[in-house]
Amino acid sequence: MFGGFPFEFFERGGAGGGGFPGFPGGREEREPKQVDNTRYYEILEVEKTATTQDILKAYRNLARTKHPDKGGDPKLFAEITQAKEILSDPEKRKVYDAHGEEGINKGMSSGGGDEGMSIFDLLSGNGRRQEGPKKCKDITHELKVSLEEMYHGTSKKLAINRSRNCIECKGQGGSKVEVCQECKGRGMVKKLTQLGPGMYQQSVGPCDECRGQGKSIDPKFRCKTCLGKRCSQDKKVLEVIIDKGTPNHHKQSFHAEGDEEPGVAPGDIVIIVVEKEHPVFKRKKSDLIMTKKLTLKEALTGYRFSLKHLDGEKIIESTLGEIIKPGDIRTVEELGMPIMRTPYKFGNLFISFEVEFPKPKSLPKGAMKALKENLPGDVPVHEGTTVKAIPFDKSQVTENRTGIHTDYAEEEEEDEGHGHGGQRVQCSGTIF
Repeated sequence: MFGGFPFEFFERGGAGGGGFPGFPGGREEREPKQVDNTRYYEILEVEKTATTQDILKAYRNLARTKHPDKGGDPKLFAEITQAKEILSDPEKRKVYDAHGEEGINKGMSSGGGDEGMSIFDLLSGNGRRQEGPKKCKDITHELKVSLEEMYHGTSKKLAINRSRNCIECKGQGGSKVEVCQECKGRGMVKKLTQLGPGMYQQSVGPCDECRGQGKSIDPKFRCKTCLGKRCSQDKKVLEVIIDKGTPNHHKQSFHAEGDEEPGVAPGDIVIIVVEKEHPVFKRKKSDLIMTKKLTLKEALTGYRFSLKHLDGEKIIESTLGEIIKPGDIRTVEELGMPIMRTPYKFGNLFISFEVEFPKPKSLPKGAMKALKENLPGDVPVHEGTTVKAIPFDKSQVTENRTGIHTDYAEEEEEDEGHGHGGQRVQCSGTIF
């Protein structure tokens, strides 16, 4: 008849209370929860009205007698240090005064929220907790591909080793998992590290008992597949598609195919396509660059050669009457790389020419005459004695065996020595 409401509901807020609780006219009889916010003050032996300077002074006084170097209990001194860390910080002290240790442990804010900093963030001085779910680190792998494969496009199979949650125990590590008693399931504990004689530092680090997992597993119930590690090694075979014109160092990501851990989002596998070095072509984005050697005859009378291109055999020839100088560059349009995801569009091919001169030999008189008549430039006539220039040879270098140059060099060195550090003698008297 009353829809299953408990009778206590009507007794509190109905006839005896003047309405439903939480509404105008109603009366809440919820007792406020008792907050223990005095223990830290008691540990430091200070009043709740103590200033920050009073708290720091009390900590120094206690350290003289409670420090482990003075025979004190390390755990007690760790609590003294924690109390000092909380009460000497205005924001942390507000949280403690409002919500006690529970508020500190739950990361409540001074305004009463229950989301924010954890105890470890507070102790380390971090102002905010990282937002968003945790994610495993991505696996990065380089895949080397030839320039021909980048030109035509291809697909490759790639096997990647990764860590995944154990299927047998569903990432639990065993059939009987308990909360670690050392860290109380947090996975982190406070540690006291000795820096030197009489010097200690308190820090927060992974629990040694559970290796930061926050859970302990009885060896009798440990998973036989992962041996309690909660993860096992797995091999994933990926098919990497290489599109036509794929750029060098192009990245392909396989979402959530990387390493995996319990309670953590799996990472990605990132494949980086790396271009192999080609014996003929060098790539500049969608263009190709190559070097071609020509004989002097080809440079002067025209060239025609066969090129083994990425797209098959091509015949390259010059225009009629064209003369090539060393270092000249010619362009063959649309004989470069295809532009990725842009059908029927290609870059250009640039050819840099080098001219090879013939080996030294005497030219026939007829050829000499024909060159003089057809090549530009006249032979200038100069007055003076005519001498011949002959090809260079190392044996023609003149050797001086008289020692004259050596003597000069020694005298120069001696003069330099006297000039820098030797004693100079001045002549006294009059010269007539």
